Amino acid sequence: MNNKNVIILLTVFLVTLFLSACGSSSAQNDANSSNQENAAEEENAYGNESNNDADEVSTTNNDDTGSNENTSADSTESEALSGYSAEEIEYARVWLQIVGNPDIEVLNVVHISAGDQVNPYDDDSVNYPEDVISLGGKVVADGTVTYSGNGDGTINVYNLPSHWPSNKQIDTSMEEYTKDIITNTKQVYIEPRSDEEISTLIEKIKQKNKAHSNTQSGNEDSDIKTDTPEKDQKKAISLARDYLRNTYDDFVEDEDHFLAYDGEINGKVIVRYATLLSGHTSTNGRYAVDITNGEVKDFTADPQAID
Repeated sequence: MNNKNVIILLTVFLVTLFLSACGSSSAQNDANSSNQENAAEEENAYGNESNNDADEVSTTNNDDTGSNENTSADSTESEALSGYSAEEIEYARVWLQIVGNPDIEVLNVVHISAGDQVNPYDDDSVNYPEDVISLGGKVVADGTVTYSGNGDGTINVYNLPSHWPSNKQIDTSMEEYTKDIITNTKQVYIEPRSDEEISTLIEKIKQKNKAHSNTQSGNEDSDIKTDTPEKDQKKAISLARDYLRNTYDDFVEDEDHFLAYDGEINGKVIVRYATLLSGHTSTNGRYAVDITNGEVKDFTADPQAID
């Protein structure tokens, strides 16, 4: 082999070696770059996981804080009304929602037993199928509501008239009239009210745990006098007549519609307004008359008028 060939072979060998070295270096750089990228991705992923964990911890803490605040609020409400019974709270809520008159002087609560007449002044009246509660103010104008509870936050409201009509004033019998009342009650959900509204009204509650018939037809627990002087009887009837004329546009007094003395309780003379129909007397209402000051109260709708 001559020198020229040796030189050519040596040159080819060196070029080949150089190219091989460059390729190896490039591959190594690519590998290093790939490793760095992978490491950066792993670091970012770890960072995101850490942030997510931190967010979850923050959210959990916020939830716990909210839960604690709700628990605190419930506790405060419970403490505000803890001195009252569930029944008293119910009476206040029912009155505020159904009647809506918080400015009454007293809230009278009358418990009426199942089996008592819906209209206690007419023998033809049907009876209540369940125990009911009657709420009323000091006077008829304050409002009234009669209802039964269902134990699930709802009540059944009985649509009683503020003044019982006579048989001539209705298009049906008193039996059908009162039957319609008990078969067409309205179910109402009682909304919560503020603690202040409830507690203020509860302080005005005056309960009467007496039978309906006793409470509204003479109050058997009180002494009933029947020897009121005749002049006082006539004065009481006259005052009751004026009261009815000024209160009811449809008030009638004739041979079939009359006012009569009905006894005396606690210093109040009781006057009865009744209707005579086919030989049957139906009492439309009773009125407690204070002949000293001339005050007349509807004893029918307000049993406490004689207290």
